[in-house]
Amino acid sequence: MSTPPIGAASLACDNCGRTTPHRILRLDRGADRPGASLRGVARCQVCRFTHPFVAPVPDEVERDLIVSSGAETSRRRIRLAANAQLQVGGTVPGLDAPMTIRRLDAPGRPDAAQTPAAEVRTIWAVRDDGAIVRVSLVEGSRTRSAVVRLPHGTVLEVGSELDVEGRRAAIVALRAAGQTWRRPGDRFPADQVQRAYTRRTAMPPAGRRDWSRSRGRPTSVARATSTAARSRSSPGTRVARRVPRARSADGGADDQSASPS
Repeated sequence: MSTPPIGAASLACDNCGRTTPHRILRLDRGADRPGASLRGVARCQVCRFTHPFVAPVPDEVERDLIVSSGAETSRRRIRLAANAQLQVGGTVPGLDAPMTIRRLDAPGRPDAAQTPAAEVRTIWAVRDDGAIVRVSLVEGSRTRSAVVRLPHGTVLEVGSELDVEGRRAAIVALRAAGQTWRRPGDRFPADQVQRAYTRRTAMPPAGRRDWSRSRGRPTSVARATSTAARSRSSPGTRVARRVPRARSADGGADDQSASPS
């Protein structure tokens, strides 16, 4: 392990006679030996006295954690064991919500892929929401798309069931490895599945018709009596026709409406 990048620490000041905040000016190379103490030169931020120091290697370190979630980014400080091994592609240890490490900022090592927490300045990570599987769901006479999030390591198998939006659906095929697998027993980890083809087998509860589309209703009389092209087998819409009104002797008109016989 190389010398940890410490910029400040609380050290015993020979001039003040007590422990005060210090700025680390130099660290000796001998700190990379197992069990070695930190040695170097520091300046007291109270009395500005510069002196050499010897301090034990800390068991824990505080590091910046930058988390990206979609278009949002948050930053906070976390405590890690100084010897905890961090790796790009792995998870950040000690957190309640799983975070996948995307980048490690270590001084002098711009492309660090694996390093102890003591050598890291900033950790870049993203929230791990598990494996995302796209699903084609057949419901009666219609097919629609859905998305299912599953824990890493979940195995999908043709012939088994999958929970889609709170309802069970049978897996009839899986799209993986560049082809579609339909034989019962074909199985793949969820991370490798591009699409799962499923079919709902349970009927909807009584009084619900969510497996079929409702019939549309005309929004106006004009639309109901439209002369647009219809099927040859359709009689169309019959409407009452009015007989022309006959004029009376005084120039008015009598309403003689009637339906054709």
